[in-house]
Amino acid sequence: MKRMNLYIATGALAVSMLSSCTKDFLVKEPISDATPEKVSAEPLLKGAYQNMYDEYYTYDYVVNGDVQSDNAYAGGDNANIFAIDKFTMNASNANLKRDWRYLYADIKNCNIVLDAVANSVDKTITEERRQQILGEASFLRAWHYFNLIRTWKEVPIVDQVKSSLPDIFPSKSSTEAVYAFIIKDLEYSLERISDQRTNKAVASKGAVYALLAKVYAQKPNPDYAKVLEYCKEVEKLGYDLTPNFSTLFAPLAANNIESIWETTYDGKQNQNWMAGMNTPFMWGDWKKFNIPSHEIVKAFTAENDSVRGKASLVYVTPNWNDDYWTKPLPVIGKYTDADGRNTAYRLRYADILLLRAEALVELNQLDNSVNGAQYYINKVRTRAILNPTPARTQAELRLAVEKERQLELAFEGHRMFDLIRTKRAVTVMNAAKDGNGNNLNYGVTEDKLYWPISQDEIDTNPNINK
Repeated sequence: MKRMNLYIATGALAVSMLSSCTKDFLVKEPISDATPEKVSAEPLLKGAYQNMYDEYYTYDYVVNGDVQSDNAYAGGDNANIFAIDKFTMNASNANLKRDWRYLYADIKNCNIVLDAVANSVDKTITEERRQQILGEASFLRAWHYFNLIRTWKEVPIVDQVKSSLPDIFPSKSSTEAVYAFIIKDLEYSLERISDQRTNKAVASKGAVYALLAKVYAQKPNPDYAKVLEYCKEVEKLGYDLTPNFSTLFAPLAANNIESIWETTYDGKQNQNWMAGMNTPFMWGDWKKFNIPSHEIVKAFTAENDSVRGKASLVYVTPNWNDDYWTKPLPVIGKYTDADGRNTAYRLRYADILLLRAEALVELNQLDNSVNGAQYYINKVRTRAILNPTPARTQAELRLAVEKERQLELAFEGHRMFDLIRTKRAVTVMNAAKDGNGNNLNYGVTEDKLYWPISQDEIDTNPNINK
């Protein structure tokens, strides 16, 4: 795979393609001695956004959130993904190294923008636009760190372009310190970024508010009052549910009223590989990855959720045999366009409505008024043509929110992180069964919920575990 990287050539900054796996993410030559007058801000920001098309965000982001959960099996024939699925990962797993390096390369490009543009005197942009660029880059960096910290638990904070040896071998920071850094980045972004965007592949104030809500929920000591506050701010910006759930996943369904922040694919320069990796509709009929589980199929069936079930699952009769299914077997229905034009939603309003419901449950505001958890659960269920939730007690509503998020957000990369956040991952995963009712025996313990750091990174950076 190739990925976008940035460099300075002959005194001007430009975008260049670079292999992602050649060096440690921190071992880089000094950027250059380019002067502030020679910095061109827009290409730098474009390079930072281009990282949303890398292998991590096009594919692994969903695999890590769903295959490691009870939503999907690994499928395919890759031993590294089998290990993620079965919680048998170790520090030699190639996917761990790959994703770590992708995310830190993405962070590096954000740091390049922030370092260069903060001191630039680029006369081709206004001061307002310069501040907007800084806000967007800060948001992107926070987003990448959010995905790092909820996967690895403790990671180094790299907040500027490094060039000296003491700086390029940082030690891990605590979970709390990384979340504090993310929040600081988002608060910085909030002061500079625009309220709304017609192009929702570009970060807006709605995306910042939405990510703040998710961060305050996911951190080790959740602050549900803050979660509720930021969910309300998202609502004020006019987002809503699309009337028809299935239209969210039609080809080129970008920039709709539900989308807060997305990655769009035109099927030409950029393709959503999910259709090729997970379904036979693109790239031929070879053994596919990320196969929906019996657990998720049973969940849709038990809820009589045909609207979301039909949009999320498609049954096929492929040429290959699956380890858990007889034919016909389900594949993911949200990414089936043969040209790879399905939108990937990074943040959408249904996620925030259900996060608001979760916050209200934890704050013990449970009723069906606009200030109660039931109201927001039912708002999402109504779109799916389902009856109101029968849950009434706090304990019942916790499980109702969990189930609603599973059905609404299946195969969008959320499920495992939801289970970790609510401290239900060990219980749910150890209860998972195959199609014959046999326990899958994952043997999950708390220490297996987060990934180990790649041995290659440990060998390269002697300080990382200090």
